[in-house]
Formats: sequence, C-alpha cells, structure tokens
Amino acid sequence: MFKKILIAIACASLLSFAAEDPVSVVKSKDIELQNIIKKSKRTAKETERVKNLLNDSFDFALLAKKSLAASDWKAQDEASQQKFVTEFQRMVRNSSANRLELYRADSTIYEPAKMKGSDDARVIAHLWNKGKESVLEYKMTLVNGKWKAWDLVIDDLSTARNYKEQFSKILKEKSFAELIDIISKKADEAEK
Repeated sequence: MFKKILIAIACASLLSFAAEDPVSVVKSKDIELQNIIKKSKRTAKETERVKNLLNDSFDFALLAKKSLAASDWKAQDEASQQKFVTEFQRMVRNSSANRLELYRADSTIYEPAKMKGSDDARVIAHLWNKGKESVLEYKMTLVNGKWKAWDLVIDDLSTARNYKEQFSKILKEKSFAELIDIISKKADEAEK
C-alpha cells in the first residue's frame, strides 16, 4: 500500500513538471510579439525583447542542422558545427527582428497541436491581417522540458527548407568556412 502511495506521489510530481501544451507556448509568445508589433516605433529595448523572444522560442541548433544537407552537416567537425549554429542564430535573430511586419495580425486562431510521439508537435495558427489570412505552422520539439520551434512554415514556405536550398547553392561554390563568413556578415548587417 505504501509503495502504491509513493508511486502515485511520484507520478503526480512528474505531471506537475510536465511541459506546457505547445499551443499555449506559441500563444503566449505571439501575444507578447503582437503587443510589440502594434507600436509604430519600437525602442531598442523592445527590439531586444523581440530577439529574446525568438531565442526563447526556437531550437536554433536543430534549425541550423536541418538547414543543411545531412552530408554537409556530418562532414564538419564539432567546432565548425557550433560556429555555424552561433552565426546562424545571430543572423536569424537579427533579420527576424527587422521583419516583424510579416507577423502582424488583427486576430489569430490556433488549431489543437498535432502530436507525434511525446516530444514532437505541430501547431498551426491562422492569422488575419486586414482581411487576408496567413497560415503559420510551427514544427516543435521538446528541449529540456520546454517546447521550441525548429521550423516555421509560412503559407507553405518552410524556413528550414528555404535556408537549405540557399546554403546548398552556396556550398556548391564555396567552402563551409566561407558559408559561415557569409552568414556572419548578414547577421552584422541585420543588426544595424
């Protein structure tokens, strides 16, 4: 009997530490983002908050890895992979903060999460802005107990696939180190 009580307590404790629902995670980030976007002029502090929201929302390591062909990723040593992830994250963070108007919405409806196992989910959001609908699909994974997006599909255009196509073209003519330099320069330009 005592053993059953301990098991029940342990299960209840685990459930209380379970990750939030992926839809709730997306909704809460979107609400904060929409509040910032609605302002006609953003302060430097608000722009930095947007960048932090992006950092909190995305698994940049997985997005970076999926933005390369598997063979290109595997061909790199760990230090090169890490440098790529770092510069890729800076580029996406800075450029996304500058293109916030893409995410402006008058209203948003979220579909229930489509789960694949217990640690992969897809959240689909329908955004309306001035009567025009856009569909965003967040491909998410559970990382250290938190839901993080690793791809954002906007009206059937995948962020990961788009980067993968661009990077594949670059890598046909340039080295991996040169690709990192290109990404680093784009991150610097977007930061200005």
